[in-house]
Formats: sequence, structure tokens, C-alpha cells
Amino acid sequence: MNEIAWYWSWVLMSANLTAMILAGRKLWQAWLVGVAAEVMWIFYGYFTQQWGFAFFGFIFAAVYLRNAYKWRAQQKDHDGRVVV
Repeated sequence: MNEIAWYWSWVLMSANLTAMILAGRKLWQAWLVGVAAEVMWIFYGYFTQQWGFAFFGFIFAAVYLRNAYKWRAQQKDHDGRVVV
């Protein structure tokens, strides 16, 4: 396994926790924060040769993108304007 700083797993989990807190506040942007976190997990998995992290990073990112799309679509009003 490649040498990687010990604190990276903490940084990555903090990014995921932030996304979940934002999702709890019903902000559709939370899922984009989650996607950014998953991109970092993909790199982490690649550089540490922990392929499960990399593989599931792609899966989770796809789910998060789907959630962002669906949540944002629900926030549109009848005129088609986005309510922020």
C-alpha cells in the first residue's frame, strides 16, 4: 500500500458528514458535496490500492447525482422557476 497521510480518511469522512448534515436540512446541494467527497474517496482508494473504496465511490457518486437531480426537480414551482 502506498504511503498516504494518516489524516486523509478523517478529511474524507468529514466531507461525507457535511453532506449528510446538509441533506438533513433538505438542501439539494448536499448531494453535490457528497459527489465531491466521493471523488476524493475514489482517489484515496486508487492511491492506497484499496479498490473497494474506489469502486463504491463511483456507485455512491452516481446515487448522489441522481438524488441531486430529483431533489432539485422537486423544488421547481408551477411556473418552472427554481425555488432556492
